[in-house]
Amino acid sequence: MRRRVRAIVFGASVSAAAAAGCQTPDPQPRQQPPYPAAISRVASSPATATALPLVIPAAAVVPAGESASGVVSAAVLPSAAPTRGGPLTITDLEQLALANNPTLVQATTFIDAAHGKALQAGLPYNPTAGILGENIGADRTAGEWTWFSLQQQVVTGGKLRLSRMKYEQEAELAEIQAQAQRLKVVNGLTAAYFDVLAAQRTVENDRRLSENAEEAVKTTEQMLNVGQANQQDLLQAQVEASQARVAVRTAEARLRQDWVHLATLVGVPDLPQQPLTGQLEPDGPALNRDEALARLLQDSPEVAFAVTKVRQDQTQLQRERREPIPNVTVRGGVGYNYETRNPTAQVGLSLPLPLFDRNQGTVRQAAADLTRSHAEVTRVQLDLQRRFADAFTRYQTSRDEVENFRDQVLPKARKAVELYEEQLKARRAAFPQVLVARRTVYQLNDEYSKSLVQFRRAEVEVRGLLLVDGLTAPSNPTPPGHIGATPRPR
Repeated sequence: MRRRVRAIVFGASVSAAAAAGCQTPDPQPRQQPPYPAAISRVASSPATATALPLVIPAAAVVPAGESASGVVSAAVLPSAAPTRGGPLTITDLEQLALANNPTLVQATTFIDAAHGKALQAGLPYNPTAGILGENIGADRTAGEWTWFSLQQQVVTGGKLRLSRMKYEQEAELAEIQAQAQRLKVVNGLTAAYFDVLAAQRTVENDRRLSENAEEAVKTTEQMLNVGQANQQDLLQAQVEASQARVAVRTAEARLRQDWVHLATLVGVPDLPQQPLTGQLEPDGPALNRDEALARLLQDSPEVAFAVTKVRQDQTQLQRERREPIPNVTVRGGVGYNYETRNPTAQVGLSLPLPLFDRNQGTVRQAAADLTRSHAEVTRVQLDLQRRFADAFTRYQTSRDEVENFRDQVLPKARKAVELYEEQLKARRAAFPQVLVARRTVYQLNDEYSKSLVQFRRAEVEVRGLLLVDGLTAPSNPTPPGHIGATPRPR
């Protein structure tokens, strides 16, 4: 009676980021198409118990280079070693994670353990065979011997069936947890993937910012030689160049750190650092708050777990109420009485009388567990709404910031560079003004990347049913306690 569990796996469309530079500003990057229809269906309808892989189409690999957009590409880093098949996609990483992340193995073992408990709890008692001698030596004879006896305890009241049902429901709980763990791994990996994409972009952008600062130093030196700048102008340019060089090293260190986080989530800590391909910019319509919340409450594995736990506790209470029904022990045997020289036979029937111990304490405990499980369903729903409010607020604010950068701030900054360059050609502007305008674009690119990371992480959390930590060990669906701690589970 295995119940199929709904699991919605976060889907996102990753397409190639435009290769970018910052030397000659150009129109803003082209808009990417929204999520494919197939992925949208997965994100809006329940799935079956079989966990779905993260469906994110691999992007076409765009060679790194410069464009006029002023936004640094998330494509290949010059220092990264290429892979045999080109830059890695999220699909490549997901396949590695599903094969190597140890928490998925841990989650599966809880399912196997619960099925083992269900098997054990439903097995009948073993019969007891024996031999018995009595009155040995009476009248100088061997006495009376039962050469073969057999005793069997018969479980009554459907207790074995209910015990097995209880642990089959525990297996359902473990399956729900396994689905939730798969979501955590996939969503956590996706968030780490976007972190690395942003780190790659920041490294390339800061390298260009450093080149711009070095060029400003050279220009200031030339201006100082002809009397168009003073010593303090040169010192200021050298300070900014030094800071830009440190920023490059900091960005490279952050990229290495983010790669380690990604590799550990994949389950391959020694995975060589290599380029990733994909897109950071929003590539679909904005999420609707009411629809996202309704989907969360309907499809969340946390709610499914709490509801299934209520059913298990109902079975547990029913089982404990059957416990006082006495089991019947039957016995039979054959033998020989050497004193009277006659064959003998034995027949026995016994059962305990539930006069004092009617399992009333354990029934009370099971009833309390059931009441707590009912309250847990409400608590989980309330907790999900609270966490959803936090996540969706981060999603909305970060998306607003991203759209403001993309549609207002960066286009105007690029346009300023373009105008300065035109004036430079017409000898109506000085080259330092062009360098300052370019520096502003680079700095805004960094801020834009940070906003994109915040947006993507919030989007992963909302789409991924608030399950994002892929290295948290799954917990035992039924912690050991008084009822479940007996040598023979029931």
